[in-house]
Amino acid sequence: MGLRAFLNDEERTTLTEQVDPRFELPALAVQEESQPTVFDDVEGYQNVRAVANTLGSREMIGRALDVEPSAIVDAMGSAMDDPLSIEETAAPSFEHVASEPTIDEHVPIPVFYDEHERQYFASSVVISEDPETGVTNCSFHRMMFEEGNRLVMRLVERHLHDIYSRTEGGLDVAVVMGVHPAVELAAATSFAPEKSELALANRLLDGDLATAAVDGIEVPADAEIVMRATITDERAEEGPFVDLSRTWDRTRSQPVVTVADLYMRPDPYARIIVPGRTEHAHLMGIPQEPRIYRIVENTVPTVQNVVLTPGGCSWLHGVVQLEKRSEGDPKNAGMAALAAHPSMKKVTVVDSDIDPADPAAVEWATATRMQPDEDITVIENAKGSSLDPSQDYDRGTLAKWIVDATVPGNRDRADFAEVTVPGAEEIDLADYQ
Repeated sequence: MGLRAFLNDEERTTLTEQVDPRFELPALAVQEESQPTVFDDVEGYQNVRAVANTLGSREMIGRALDVEPSAIVDAMGSAMDDPLSIEETAAPSFEHVASEPTIDEHVPIPVFYDEHERQYFASSVVISEDPETGVTNCSFHRMMFEEGNRLVMRLVERHLHDIYSRTEGGLDVAVVMGVHPAVELAAATSFAPEKSELALANRLLDGDLATAAVDGIEVPADAEIVMRATITDERAEEGPFVDLSRTWDRTRSQPVVTVADLYMRPDPYARIIVPGRTEHAHLMGIPQEPRIYRIVENTVPTVQNVVLTPGGCSWLHGVVQLEKRSEGDPKNAGMAALAAHPSMKKVTVVDSDIDPADPAAVEWATATRMQPDEDITVIENAKGSSLDPSQDYDRGTLAKWIVDATVPGNRDRADFAEVTVPGAEEIDLADYQ
């Protein structure tokens, strides 16, 4: 099951006028992020379309996982507990296009932001095999186009970095773009090294993921674009890049990736993820939510949901929803959440009647159920995220806070209930038109 199967089931915005991948395409992509945006005519690329925003809302992510948005955490957590090995192989949908390609002659590589004007792949999933365990690893890594068949890759010190560090003479990988959203969510998950993200994706897709081998590396058979490449021992400057906080990240010396062979589907979709925007935030935050949930659950068993909020970069701010049994529950839940995700600096704890994914509902609870002098806990001099530009860089510390936006325990809950208009939720305006 691939990207096209997902798009066929979704309402989408289709733009037929020609768009320039430098600035114009990303500017259009962020106009409406709640449903897929398809670009039928990308300037300079006659036979290539582009698609953005397949993960632009929690509602769409729920549809990709075939669950309600409120059940995303449970669906991800259950799949992480029970990944499903892939037994189905299929003929690849893609075909060989070029060896040692000049990449930007075949695939649009957007310039997302001005000032530095770097060309970046932000949707690139790198697939490799651990030579010692044989486990396939999939993970997102941004790639800056340098020239010809050369990219410079941001290699964060996680599983792929470990595999790379144990491989002499460069690591052979496949770089995949344009897959089902469930595969992207799996690739964005910090999974145990002994487990395969492809198996996680297969479980999320109820066993409907088929793979094909590209020079010995298994990749999703329905991928739109595949680059067979090597992460070399050569280094080059990578960045600056607009990161999750929507601020410029610093420049680093990173590995050069050389592309040996390029494979593409006929009339492929180039997958576009605009850095720092909603899809980027969802891919960073949603895979973290099940882990936070479980650690909070060990402390407060009545926790019901956890959401890392897009306004907080889906990384720095979160909301915990629980059924409060005692006055200490919100503070305990908040401390557990901060411990579970050390990059988070603000946790808002809400009651079970507040949707943690609805910013207006969370703000309403904060406005009507919280007093700052009693319900805010500040934790000073803590280690936070390197993505937070407000931290004290000299000391590497910041302050964190817990906001208890639950109904005070000594008050009648009825005094804090939202009064709604009878029948409003059941009415369909179309019946009156």
